[in-house]
Amino acid sequence: RRALRYLMFLKEKRCGKIKARGCADGRRQRVYKTKEETSAPTVKTESVFLTAAIEAFERRCVMTVDLPGAFMHADIDELIHVKFEGVLEEMLVRVDPRLYSKYVVMEKGNKAIYVKLKKALYGTLQAALLFWKNLSSFLIDELGFEANPYDQCVVNKNINGSQCTILWHVDDLKISHRDQDVLEQIHDKLQDRYGKEAPLTVNRGKTHDYLGMELDYSVDGKVIIRMCDYIERLLEEAPEDMNGVATSPAAHHLFTVNKTDPVKLDNKKAELFHHIVAQLLYLSKRVRGDLMTAVAFLTTRVSSPDTDDYKKLARCVRYLRATKDLPLTLEIDKGGQLQWWVDASFAVHDNMRSHTGAVMTMGKGAVMGLSTKQKINTKSSTEAELVGVDDAMPMVLWTRNFLISQGFQITDNVVYQDNQSAILLERNGRRSSGRRTRNIDIRYFFATDRIKKGDFRVEFCPTDDMLADFFTKPIQGSLFRKFRNIILNISDDQNTTEVSPQECVGTGPYEMNNRT
Repeated sequence: RRALRYLMFLKEKRCGKIKARGCADGRRQRVYKTKEETSAPTVKTESVFLTAAIEAFERRCVMTVDLPGAFMHADIDELIHVKFEGVLEEMLVRVDPRLYSKYVVMEKGNKAIYVKLKKALYGTLQAALLFWKNLSSFLIDELGFEANPYDQCVVNKNINGSQCTILWHVDDLKISHRDQDVLEQIHDKLQDRYGKEAPLTVNRGKTHDYLGMELDYSVDGKVIIRMCDYIERLLEEAPEDMNGVATSPAAHHLFTVNKTDPVKLDNKKAELFHHIVAQLLYLSKRVRGDLMTAVAFLTTRVSSPDTDDYKKLARCVRYLRATKDLPLTLEIDKGGQLQWWVDASFAVHDNMRSHTGAVMTMGKGAVMGLSTKQKINTKSSTEAELVGVDDAMPMVLWTRNFLISQGFQITDNVVYQDNQSAILLERNGRRSSGRRTRNIDIRYFFATDRIKKGDFRVEFCPTDDMLADFFTKPIQGSLFRKFRNIILNISDDQNTTEVSPQECVGTGPYEMNNRT
């Protein structure tokens, strides 16, 4: 009764090949498996971007590798039975009648075969963790790499006087070193270990398809990141009432919610709304940071969207259609200087909560971005700015620690803000707190301790140059294009679709008034 059903999935790959994958239906395991036994580390998206920027800066050679039948290289760690039935049972008997025929049993008039697992199979809840242990042990214990303590799927080793970095997401590896011969030697070792049944899938050169993103190192000192296929599929699936183009992803009334007479979406349309918002969230967290503010708001509406929310989503999709070819370009041009811009819009949400925006660059192009609704209500813009820095603090500290562990020389880690009062509170703590700021929770002075320790410093930035403003409110016109181009590290002529006001499809009363 506890046996897991065996399933076979077929899918067509982008190249046209048909890929088959057998897996177990692991739902029965959820009854007795804990999260610690089933969750496996995967490389952080931020680690992929940071290492890619370093690879471009150091002019490294890059290789991406896909390990075939990854989970099958790890032994299962408990007694698990799997049930083959129907067509799958017939196929096994046809493959080897003498071996399998004697194990066929009849259950309610249907034939079935029960087998005991020897290897970790796709679908079993512990398979990913078992393979992660297998691969990390091979890289660290046998090949001599050292894990980055801030990402368990990034390892490094000094080879021939230069750093070699390997990171992986399940069975997809990205390997980099200045010498191509070093990459070939590592490939041969991986082939000996994991390529006995089938050869590794390897990509060499300047362009790599990794985790659904195209990493292009063909321009010296830069890495250009695109998700063209993903965007095309998203636009193809979008309904017809989202056709057309727009000049920006959101109008000025983005955060305005209709509380008087909202018209809720029916179940089918609400499900579509949720699906498209999830797709845009995935896209904005990777290569299209210019969508992040609009998507951050839309994610707060997926539980009960109304027609106004649907119109705001439609505008975001139309903007994406007008700018579908825009890439993200990262380059390091200031050595080890990390620059952060952190800002907050006070009480912009319908429950009077503020909105935090943050962005980080190592020279040109946003390596990281943050746009999120704050978790508490604040009494002033100063307090909102302080909470905003606290929201960004995990990213600020993790990035610094990760890069130091990568051996990257950091000369400065500066956070820019446009609120002098907040800066004084962060630098001096309670000593700069007056009657109006005594209410602020002590935990939001955590930044003061980190500044004193030298982990980062805070500097003033004029509001007109506050890049994080882009992630706190729906900016329009020339200022929107200016900040977008800085964040994506592009020029105006890279926007291949020119949009005129007549082409834009209105989504609310503010459309034409706020368009330049």
